[in-house]
Amino acid sequence: MSYDLMFQQALALHEQGRFDEAENLYRQILQTAPDNPDVLNLLGLVAQAKGVHNEAVELFYQAIRKAPTHAPFYFNLALSLDMWGKPFEAIDAYQKALSLKPDIKEAWNNIGNVYKSLKDNTNAASAYQKAIELDANYIEPQANLANLNHNIEELRNISRKYPEDALSFYFLANAFYLQQDYKQAEENITKAEQNAQTDADIKNLYGLILLAQKRPQEAKSYFQKAFVLNPQNVSALINLANQETADLEYEQAEKHYKRALELSPQDLDAHINYADFLYRQNRLPEALEEYRSAVIINPTQPEISNNLGIILKDLGEYEEALGLFFNAFNQAPQKEEISINIAETLTLLYTKDEKTAKKIVQNWYKLAPDNTFAIHTKAALIGEKDLENTQIYAEKLFDNFADNYELVLQKLNYGVVRSLRDFTGNVQGRLVDLGCGTGLAGVVYKTPSTELVGVDISEKMLQRAQEKGIYQKLIKSDILTYLQNKPKADLFIATDVFNYIGELSAIFKAVFPQKLAFSTENLQSEEGYALQPNGRFAHTPQYIKECLEKAGYKDIKSQETTLRTENNQPVKGTLWKTW
Repeated sequence: MSYDLMFQQALALHEQGRFDEAENLYRQILQTAPDNPDVLNLLGLVAQAKGVHNEAVELFYQAIRKAPTHAPFYFNLALSLDMWGKPFEAIDAYQKALSLKPDIKEAWNNIGNVYKSLKDNTNAASAYQKAIELDANYIEPQANLANLNHNIEELRNISRKYPEDALSFYFLANAFYLQQDYKQAEENITKAEQNAQTDADIKNLYGLILLAQKRPQEAKSYFQKAFVLNPQNVSALINLANQETADLEYEQAEKHYKRALELSPQDLDAHINYADFLYRQNRLPEALEEYRSAVIINPTQPEISNNLGIILKDLGEYEEALGLFFNAFNQAPQKEEISINIAETLTLLYTKDEKTAKKIVQNWYKLAPDNTFAIHTKAALIGEKDLENTQIYAEKLFDNFADNYELVLQKLNYGVVRSLRDFTGNVQGRLVDLGCGTGLAGVVYKTPSTELVGVDISEKMLQRAQEKGIYQKLIKSDILTYLQNKPKADLFIATDVFNYIGELSAIFKAVFPQKLAFSTENLQSEEGYALQPNGRFAHTPQYIKECLEKAGYKDIKSQETTLRTENNQPVKGTLWKTW
């Protein structure tokens, strides 16, 4: 086969996307023409298309050494340098291309994109403007500049002027997605997809918009489409792996997480999501290494320190975990999840080193005297009894706890709800579930003849209860406020609720003379109730009985039970009913 024929065949294979076959022919050509810069450049483009950017960069450099005044070689080099995670080298290569050929409008547009990725908006805007000056009808930098300036109206103008262009619709969809306006986001991403059927980024964003609307299977199909269109799309790989994890397709998910990290070893999201996957698999040492890699990439992101602290807490390294939690807290004191993790870890440390735990919690309180969790945890560990913020504490705690509440209770061998149901027997008529949480009591008490009303202080817990579809009515309120309206019921129940309240006499008086059944955690003390180091209140059976009698109840029955397992020890409590 002649040189020219081989070259034309290689080009045809390249254009068809048959990269391996094209590469073989290009390399055969190089054996007879090792100094051919065009073949070196084409080999670089093959490597670029396959996502092997380190190899592509070397090939482009070889081509440039053979033809140092050929601008397209610098342009191609810049593309791979950018995709390889070398933004400053990419800008330099683009500028060299422009020095040789000043009218490459695409180079200025791409320079703007690189500066945008570096969060240098001033230089990004300048680069986009230069691209527009070279061609006033060049749509891409116009859309990029409007998007950089968060100018939705200008993006709309561009989409109206160029209705066949996908980029302006894509940017509009992303802007509305970030604003959580998913209806408008979907309308615009649909138009973007219609204009660019084979764009992987559009498919990926479409998937995220669908996922935000709780349409996970549709979202997954779009992530799969994005991956098929561009197997090097790291974001699509991560999103697909996340959905595969949710669908318990662990082997496939791990394969995609690892591929994302191969393609982009410095991708923070890839490390964080893979670490979370490993943590859920209880592969704690591996998860620990992934989070440590993430910390190296971005030591200032509070979520990374927080997640790394969670693993160390689970491994029993409480002081090291607290150091990471406080690092996260100092960066983002408004994130309540971090405060909850500090509180929980201090409670665990208290069981091993009471003195150190007390010292740390007092320092935390000095650092953040208005923080609800610092106030509550200090009171629990130091031994303070009466608190004014218990309602606020409970609301914030369970709003943050709602998503994982039932999973955590399973791990604690939680059986109070079933035990109370066995103790009270069937209930016909209206049952009011005080502190209903996610609706666990409703599930075991629900019968065709039972009308369920749930009351809880946490909006997010009520949302989880609503999803069960078993309550006729759900009310957001603290218990005492609700009871002051004198509601009527055939039975009021409260399972694992009063250990977040403490003083109970007012509640008992508000319910009387109606039937009441509930659980309490036993207190081994002469005090009536006390806040325990675990952050919950415990009550003596004698205190409960006296409060019930003062409220007017006479036929009081009780039964000892195991509430849950904590630190591998059974937590003892009592079930109560007033008939």
